[in-house]
Amino acid sequence: MNLVDALEQWRSDDLKKYVTLLGGESRITRKADRIDFIRRALLKKASLRRIWEQMDEISRRAISVAFHSEGEFDRGAFVAQYGGLPPRPKNKSRYSFYKEPIFFDLFVIDGQIPDDLMPLLTDLALPPERFQLSGVEEAPATFEHGRYVEDVAAVETEEIGRTDLLTYLQLMEQKQLRFSAKNTRLTAASMQKVLANLVAQDFREASEKVTARTTIRPTGLDVFTQESGLATRTGKLTKAGRTYLHTQEPEIMLEAFEKWTTSGKFDELHRITRLGGLKSRGTRLTSPATRREKVIEALSWCPVGQWIDISDFYRAIVIWDFDFKVEKTNYSHLHIGSRYYGDLNSIDNYWGLTSGAYINAIIWEYLGTIGAVDVAFLEDDFISLFDTGYLEMDDPLSLYDGLCYFRINPWGAFLLGQADEYIPAQPKQKALFTIDADKRVHLQALLSPNERLKLEAMADAIDERRYQLDEMKILTAVEGGQKLDSLIDFVRSGHQGDMPPAILDWLSQLRRNQRAFKEVEPAVLVQISQPDLVHMVRQDKVLSKLSRPVDETMILVRSSHLARFRKRLKALGYLLT
Repeated sequence: MNLVDALEQWRSDDLKKYVTLLGGESRITRKADRIDFIRRALLKKASLRRIWEQMDEISRRAISVAFHSEGEFDRGAFVAQYGGLPPRPKNKSRYSFYKEPIFFDLFVIDGQIPDDLMPLLTDLALPPERFQLSGVEEAPATFEHGRYVEDVAAVETEEIGRTDLLTYLQLMEQKQLRFSAKNTRLTAASMQKVLANLVAQDFREASEKVTARTTIRPTGLDVFTQESGLATRTGKLTKAGRTYLHTQEPEIMLEAFEKWTTSGKFDELHRITRLGGLKSRGTRLTSPATRREKVIEALSWCPVGQWIDISDFYRAIVIWDFDFKVEKTNYSHLHIGSRYYGDLNSIDNYWGLTSGAYINAIIWEYLGTIGAVDVAFLEDDFISLFDTGYLEMDDPLSLYDGLCYFRINPWGAFLLGQADEYIPAQPKQKALFTIDADKRVHLQALLSPNERLKLEAMADAIDERRYQLDEMKILTAVEGGQKLDSLIDFVRSGHQGDMPPAILDWLSQLRRNQRAFKEVEPAVLVQISQPDLVHMVRQDKVLSKLSRPVDETMILVRSSHLARFRKRLKALGYLLT
């Protein structure tokens, strides 16, 4: 839209104020003349430059920001970066909706610089200023919250998160976890089992009742493995999940991370405990993947290895144009607590209670759980940092309200595309144990939970430092779905020094024994009542090829041959009943 068309939408009395602002005479009374006066003032280079020089710095900056954004002015992004809009003179009118005119209004009309004004700003616009998010080297020990100073707990997650994911996958491979048939989520008993096997339990002290509503790490692992393609909806490892469990190849995890980011269907809004109306009839939510992609992309712009204030990241999301809508409708159907008293339409901090809480869940429950992001949070889990306006809440909005700072670690830098490769901070411990000729395992190092689970699938504990390898246990594990090769590789890679020849021979024999008996397709046992008919079956060219004798009254027919066997019998005048 050009300048004249934009001004045509204004009332003549409003145009008069801007004519006066530009130094025009009061005798200009017709609307068309007022528009023409403003047009000539703005679309001539000399007069435009004079107007530009009269404007305050913040107005020039606001127009420049719009110019570098193809003429579009994002109010929210500008306020987030610069702290406010271009200033106006004090309102002289008794009506609150009246605003004093300023030059900025003529440059940005309905959020857009007119098309014919854009080329004239090329030499005037200030150079773009990219907002640079910065943090601190050490996590602050306290956090100022209103009049109070709260203690902060910082958790480094890189090693813990990577180990916990392997432990979770190991539990799945061993079929120790159960999932609800209703929603495919971990059952309460399985969630308790996961929690018991994690390196450091959960981020906060476990609740007496362990459920998805009270835990972060177990739920994060449950959702992430399914949404990333490492596990199926029925709780089985996929090929990618099994391969990552046994190789820990970073590239496999990167593919899984990207799949979770771009196509995961689980909506993290459901993790905001107090947020209601998500399934209401009128609610139209945006796609979780579109929101998640925005958050992940914004994180990829953040500095690595610095503790970033979460409120600064909220600003960056808006400034960098990674903001997202939660609802498709202009009118919100969401509420906090009661639907009647917790309506979010009248809450000033709608963004914080929806988008902000959603961002916290992404960072803490998923990136923090898999070890990509370190987190620092209020030790008091009953304090919420979100402004709830007039709403009174006895409990926090969600488990993530106390998130104060986060830090992208090397693992996170790799997953977010900020590093070409990942080199673990601590090299993998190679010598875990020794095995003597009597199949006794003597621990030489502290086992991680996933290593302990794998060893316990093969051996019985003698005491805290010794285990006894058991052939029956190994074969039972393989029968249950674990790969014998991966178990043997674990024994070989974890052994210190040369393995005793007797153990090598034993492992080789296990491999041969595994292939000695093979279950083929099912077969049907057919009983023959007359001995002479057994002879007939053996002599018939068709029936003899389709069956095998068992004894004088029994023959065996493969299930895949049964239809042809029946057909031949009928041709000979017999029926298989």
